[in-house]
Amino acid sequence: ERLAQLGGAVAKVSHDLRNILTSAQLFTDRIESSDDPLVKRMAPKLVNSISRAVNLCESTLAFGKAEEPPPRLSQFALRPVVEEVVETEQETSAQTANPVEFLVDIPAPLMVRADSEQVFRVLSNLVRNARQAIEATGKGGTIEISAKDLDDGSVIRVIDTGPGLPKRARENLFAAFQGGARKGGIGLGLVIAAELVRGHGGVLELVRTDEDGTEFRIWLPHGG
Repeated sequence: ERLAQLGGAVAKVSHDLRNILTSAQLFTDRIESSDDPLVKRMAPKLVNSISRAVNLCESTLAFGKAEEPPPRLSQFALRPVVEEVVETEQETSAQTANPVEFLVDIPAPLMVRADSEQVFRVLSNLVRNARQAIEATGKGGTIEISAKDLDDGSVIRVIDTGPGLPKRARENLFAAFQGGARKGGIGLGLVIAAELVRGHGGVLELVRTDEDGTEFRIWLPHGG
């Protein structure tokens, strides 16, 4: 049982670490090959990406188990976190024939009480899955991230115009290694996202998925 837990922990860390380092590599390539003014803006993103990779490794060493560490709660503005996720995915999508369009509909004053790094990981997994699903069709598409405050918490919605989740992915939505929605995927992104949201006392749910696209909804309580 302990070996199974360790395997789950290593797989989850490897999954997110791979994605984070991919982003870092893109920024590094830009820095090495370009002398345009964007370099100064890209440099901090590279540092942030590498820092996230280091933090994931440290968490694994400290806990040595499959469960994610408890969230470190703080009050923060949601929009800058979402914009960082979007900018990372835009860099990747820009290299495709039909780049995905990203829309952010989040009021600047909107604050949430949560772990900002874990929220970044949740949104990164959801947005990356949506982008890859759209790009797999060979056509363009749109991903919209919106948020609003309710009486009992905050709601974040991630909506895409992709092809919808295939049957296998729907049937194994939050099952590790079972719900991969694309060739080469291992179905861990949603598992990680759901676990991180649960750690906040929140809920991640699939609202709809069909030929017109997919919508995920995250609810986070005000108290974290």
